[in-house]
Amino acid sequence: MEKSRSTLGIISVILSGLTLIAIIYLAADLQRSKAVRDYSVQKNLAGELADNNLYQASIDQYERILEDPKLDAETSANIHYLIGKIYFENLQDYAKAAAEYVMARSLNPKGSFYDEAGKNLITSLEKMGRMVDAKRELDQEADLNPSQPKKGGTLVAKIGSEPVYLADIDNAIQSLPTEMQKKFLGPEGKKEMLQQYIAVELMYKAAVREGLDRDPAIVKQKEQLEKQLVVEKYATGKILPQINIDTADVHNYYLANKKDKYGDKSYDDVKTQVIMDYQQAKSQRAFSDYIAKLAAMEKVQIFDENLK
Repeated sequence: MEKSRSTLGIISVILSGLTLIAIIYLAADLQRSKAVRDYSVQKNLAGELADNNLYQASIDQYERILEDPKLDAETSANIHYLIGKIYFENLQDYAKAAAEYVMARSLNPKGSFYDEAGKNLITSLEKMGRMVDAKRELDQEADLNPSQPKKGGTLVAKIGSEPVYLADIDNAIQSLPTEMQKKFLGPEGKKEMLQQYIAVELMYKAAVREGLDRDPAIVKQKEQLEKQLVVEKYATGKILPQINIDTADVHNYYLANKKDKYGDKSYDDVKTQVIMDYQQAKSQRAFSDYIAKLAAMEKVQIFDENLK
């Protein structure tokens, strides 16, 4: 009996040891598998080569990764996309760029790059003079990305799958100066505005496909415009409410400037101009006071001596 227990104990120890060894080997095998499939070093090298304008060397490095028979489809798609990007943006070899983008999109239709690769594919085909193929790709994009119609909107046109509603045309008209809006009132005027609207949208989409929306000069202008709009909105909410028109103060302003600004004319003769001047002066004062507070809070320093 004791011998039987001893035997069972030995067997148990052996089995435990074998299980442990199997786990160690399995872990080692998984590590080897991960090592084989970790392409970060090669991808970093390829990226560095591209950053140094060594585009063909970068492509060669990426293609070495593609030679791995164990390469998964997702990684392969990403590599094809990166190669296509070099051909498209740096080498302007649109035929090869198109081929790489097609492979990338086919291998991973859910990849984060899918839409951008599609736009660049269409532009590549256009650059190659293959307008029919480009149109086909545009149509396929429209079929794959159907737009949801706006509830209650009156459809007046479609650009691919993108709907254009009457409200879009009305908003475009209302964005014009008042006198210009009159030209586009009525059915004929709206038809003309619709043509202009479509023309702008088509040119904008073509420009975006060529990456002009990422042009440094345009990006800078967009930043400046955004800053200006935000500042105007902030000033309207923070500064303008502080400006109150006081009738007695307006008259005092007139008396202080009667001779120099208004040529000794009577108050009634120049009242409208006086109110406008007073409001402008008060706005400038309120703006300056508010900026002074912000400057003190932000601890602004100005070095006049360096302004040469």
